[in-house]
Parts: sequence; C-alpha cells; structure tokens
Amino acid sequence: MLKRTVTAAVISSVVLAACGGSDNNGNSSTVKPQLFAQTNDTANAVLHFTRNPDGTLSPGSTVLTGGKGTGGVTFATGGTVGPDSLTSDNSVIVSSDGSRLFVTNAGDNTVSVFSIDKNGGNPTLLATSSTGGVLPTSLAFANGVLYVTHQQGTQQLGAYRVGTDGKLTQIGQYATVQANVLPTQVAVSPDGKFVLVDVRSLASGATATPNNTLIAHPINVDGTLGAAVSSPATGQGPFAARFGSGAQSRAVVSAETVSNSAASYQLGDTGALTVISGPLVVPGNGAPCWLSLTPDNRFAYVGNGSGIISSYSIDSAGRLTLLNGIAASEPPVTPGVTSLAEDSWVSPDSKYLYEDFPGDDKVVEYSIGTNGSLTKIGEQPANTLSRISLQGLAGI
Repeated sequence: MLKRTVTAAVISSVVLAACGGSDNNGNSSTVKPQLFAQTNDTANAVLHFTRNPDGTLSPGSTVLTGGKGTGGVTFATGGTVGPDSLTSDNSVIVSSDGSRLFVTNAGDNTVSVFSIDKNGGNPTLLATSSTGGVLPTSLAFANGVLYVTHQQGTQQLGAYRVGTDGKLTQIGQYATVQANVLPTQVAVSPDGKFVLVDVRSLASGATATPNNTLIAHPINVDGTLGAAVSSPATGQGPFAARFGSGAQSRAVVSAETVSNSAASYQLGDTGALTVISGPLVVPGNGAPCWLSLTPDNRFAYVGNGSGIISSYSIDSAGRLTLLNGIAASEPPVTPGVTSLAEDSWVSPDSKYLYEDFPGDDKVVEYSIGTNGSLTKIGEQPANTLSRISLQGLAGI
C-alpha cells in the first residue's frame, strides 16, 4: 500500500520536480459558456462552473465520473502525495463543438465521457470505459477518435473510437520513445492531420533522464496513427505544447520543463518540427510545465511549480518574446507547500485566463489586457477531499 502521508517539505520538493495539467479550447457558440475541472479524488468528480459575461465564475453541479482518481497520489514520483498528482496536461478536454466532455480516471485506468447540455451546460455521464492501459492522464479528441497517453507500459499511446453512447472501442496502440517513459501530453493539430506527444523523461521519477525529442504521428483516414516522426527539442523535458489558431495552426509553442525554457516550432507536412524561436528561459524557481495560448495568437502563458505565471507575446511568424516573468502569482496557503500554477485555459474571445492552483485548492480568474497583462478578477474553491488533488481545466 502506498504511503499517503508526507511532510510539507517533501510535497513541495516533489511538486517542483514534476509537473502536470490540462488545456483545451472549445469554440462552440451554441452552448452556454462553461468551465470544467476534475477533483481527482478517489471517487473522481467533475467540477462544473458557469462563465459569466464579466469573466468571473459561478459554481455549478459536481458530477461523479464513475471512475477513480488518485486522491492526490503522484505515481510518477513513486507514490508520494502532492498537488501535482497526474503529471500531465489535458486530463480534462471538451470537444470542439462543445457537445462532449472527456475526463481521465487515473486511479482505475478508465476514461469518462459526458454529454454537455446546450442550454445549461450541465454534464451528463454517458459511459466510463477501461482504456486497457495503466494510468491514463492526457487526452485529445478529433473526428470521433480519442487519443490517450498512459504513464506505464510498452505501448503508452492508445486510439479509441467514441460511440454515440460514449463508450470507447480501441482501434490502435502505439509505443512512444521506449517502454515506461513519462508522456505528459497528447494533442491533435487543428487540421486533424497529426497527433503530437510530449514525453518529459525516459522514465518516471525526479532524477530520470530527460527526453529531448517531440513526437508527431500522422493520422490515417480511419483515425489510426502512422509511424512516429521525432524532432529534436531546443530544450530538455518537453512537457506541454499548444497549437496556434487560424493562419498559425501549424505553429507550436512548447514548455520544456527540465531546461526551464519555452520555444516555438513549425509543424511541417511530413510531421517534422523546425525551430521558430527559443529556447527562452522561463523566470522563476519552479519547473515550467503548463501552457495556454490566446486563440487570437497574440499571447502565451506559462505556469510553473512555484505558483508563478509568465507571459509571452507571439508575433505573426510564431516567435516568442518574454513580456513579464511574473505576470501573476498566488501565495501558498499551507506553509511549505507551493500553490502551483498548473492547468490553464483561455476563453475563445481571448479575454480571460483561468488557472488551477491545486496547492491552494482553487481556480483563479484573470482578465487579459490588450498588452497581455493579467488582472485577477476572482477565484473559486475546488473543495477537493485531499485539498491538493485538483486537476485539469477545459471550457466552452
């Protein structure tokens, strides 16, 4: 049995060594604006918020996923307890049409699929399905197929057809770099042609050798994946990657946690990535892992393990420039435990940034200025049972 009690100092050091999160930009205009997260409690649940016109949040229903979270246990660091419990991005995502919500349940190796009511935005559980893998923590969805990365195994990337009833049918399994690496995010390019996988390190644990490549798979007509194309990263430990929108839909911004840096790349027609800019040092003492871009392609926001959000401008060529090393931060509420600026999501109108701070057990709301500045406009408690297990953030 895993030991679930550690000192605050140990929790803090573990958090700064490993990172996780989630981000997805749903763009449906037919569904009332919403925001979703997961508690990652042992009995996992979706936290549902309504987004108000002024960018603030109002709490809605809390809906069980029918699966199990880890309860704050971080398997990637050997079963310690801390606010970086999934070590991933995209553990909660919304389909681009705003009709479906997907949530990982890392505690029992399942994924839950919800329908989203177009009027009230309430999620209704359709199905909870086994992935056939171990510790699913990141999701991407396109053209009726869900892609899932797992933290253990020889084939850590799976592809699943999603039925109208929400049930998953596996259509493919794929190796990443090698067995039992630490994949942290899977994403689909906006044109639906490639799956991009970030692998932080070549094993689990804070001292594991960092990975130095980004992996792209071409997507076949039936949703299965072609052979992987690996490209060198400018930094070490690629953790999260975000595609631009519209004319910049092949530009990719990447947070590379081990080297404490950020970079941007261009995804080519073969799946190879070429460097546009970087590596740029991310200020702060915590590992930069979580990343969001404004849909208007103007700004990028990088959250790190010390509870700081850094801001960057993005030019028309996809080049990054640091705007503010400390654009926002939240103080820790528990001595010795960082607040942790983790999962984030930007509203489709590029006006508001929402950020998880699992160490403080809350979601914080920011308005985005015309110059990319962040102004805090409110916060909502998560009220997770462990007070540290909040994970994932996605909205409409």
